[in-house]
Amino acid sequence: MASNIGPPLSLLALCDELLLLICSSLDIPELLSASRVCYRLRSIALDPILHAHRLQYASVLLAYSLPQRPSLSSLLPPISSIYLSSVRFRARTLSRSLISIKLNRSLSQRPSASSLITSNILPEECCRQDSRTGQIIWGGGVAPGIIGLKRKIEREQLKDGLRVWIPRRADAMEKRLRSGQEREKPSVRSLVQRFARRAGGKEREGRWGKGVLERRKKGNEPTRAHVLGLKRFWEGVGRSGSVLT
Repeated sequence: MASNIGPPLSLLALCDELLLLICSSLDIPELLSASRVCYRLRSIALDPILHAHRLQYASVLLAYSLPQRPSLSSLLPPISSIYLSSVRFRARTLSRSLISIKLNRSLSQRPSASSLITSNILPEECCRQDSRTGQIIWGGGVAPGIIGLKRKIEREQLKDGLRVWIPRRADAMEKRLRSGQEREKPSVRSLVQRFARRAGGKEREGRWGKGVLERRKKGNEPTRAHVLGLKRFWEGVGRSGSVLT
């Protein structure tokens, strides 16, 4: 069964009343665009009845909306920053100008990327070398997030290695202590006590004063000349390579 479908209707096939109703819901820029389509739509867009209806609708909307608007005190700072007086507007403009001046000075005094890399503050992988100037500039390299993740993985690997190495080192030291391979070094106090025991309870003799000179004269202790002579003798023996029998 064939269906009787006629040609599609266009906007210009409608009557003027419907076109006026459609244009009444359009704003001024949309009406301007519609008036440039053809002469019929231009005449409808410039129809006085249409604009009278728009003015009536706007007056009704304003009469309803104006009593509901917020008061001026609620729009002023510090409650709100929607409405600014001339003094506050100038103060805000002046503060923004001061901030821009401080930023320009700080940016001119900031260190270069190469110095930050030398100080280990900036990762070298995040920077690249400019082909024109040859300077190191920020950007164009690896993302900082990837570098941070890489360093985190390296730290975890180092911690895992230390967790394995420290118990092994402790076990090796414990085995050495048990087998007696690692002995405690003698302290000064232990050496003094050892020499005191070897002395067999003899009276301690002074190392300084007249008693020392008297003992040296009697021959109890060697003199300095005697010691030097023996030293030279044994040095000569060592140089000649002779062996005493």
